[in-house]
Amino acid sequence: MESLSGVSELSRPATNPIRASVQVEEALTKMGVPRVAANLRIRRDWRELVSGPWRDRARPLVVEEGCLVVEVGSPMDATRLSYGAAGLVEQLNAALGSQVVHRIRTQVARSWHTDNKTPGQK
Repeated sequence: MESLSGVSELSRPATNPIRASVQVEEALTKMGVPRVAANLRIRRDWRELVSGPWRDRARPLVVEEGCLVVEVGSPMDATRLSYGAAGLVEQLNAALGSQVVHRIRTQVARSWHTDNKTPGQK
């Protein structure tokens, strides 16, 4: 079947859709860009990749040259994470199956100072 743009559509049943983010991740990996794919996976699957307190207390922002930048809700959380960073790095790399993250840098959410909410809290 031809699509409007002239490119053949895949014949995939509507009952078995693939999330676009998964398709992008697979394409990037096949293109030899595994770091970008890992970055997308960390952001998308954070709660599945991380256990313990940082699962809910930190939010991944970006991985740049092996440094994972995470947002936390308070200066106290930033200090605590600095002491537990090695364990979190180990946990993430084990879950990802590669040494993507080498260190972690924290930043305190700006909203913390005005409304005392943790990252992602509404």
